[in-house]
Amino acid sequence: MNSIQLNVDIREIYKLNQFINQLIQKEDLNVTLITEEIFVNIVNYSKTDYIKVTGEYSDSILTIEFIDNGIEFNPLLKEDYDFPDTIEDAEIGGLGIYLTKNLADELDYHYVNGENHLKIIKKV
Repeated sequence: MNSIQLNVDIREIYKLNQFINQLIQKEDLNVTLITEEIFVNIVNYSKTDYIKVTGEYSDSILTIEFIDNGIEFNPLLKEDYDFPDTIEDAEIGGLGIYLTKNLADELDYHYVNGENHLKIIKKV
């Protein structure tokens, strides 16, 4: 299992993308969207001190786990995004988690020893 420790800084998204692309040896837009959405949410809302990402790629299956010590938050319990009737009615927030839930093949969340653990499994 490979891992990377990231600073809680949006500019670290480039390191995250490089880490993931090296694991899978290619670029995959769905994987990029999933990982960027999760990372940005952690940076913007969790009040964490660190973000650790572990990853493994085998038999076309990518397993990524985001670990942080921020506010406990289970994205699996978040209600689905309520699509507006018009663009003017659209509100900021919620769409990224909705997309992640629908693009990933499996998601698992648990909170242990003061840390959020979000595991994402995606066939690539």
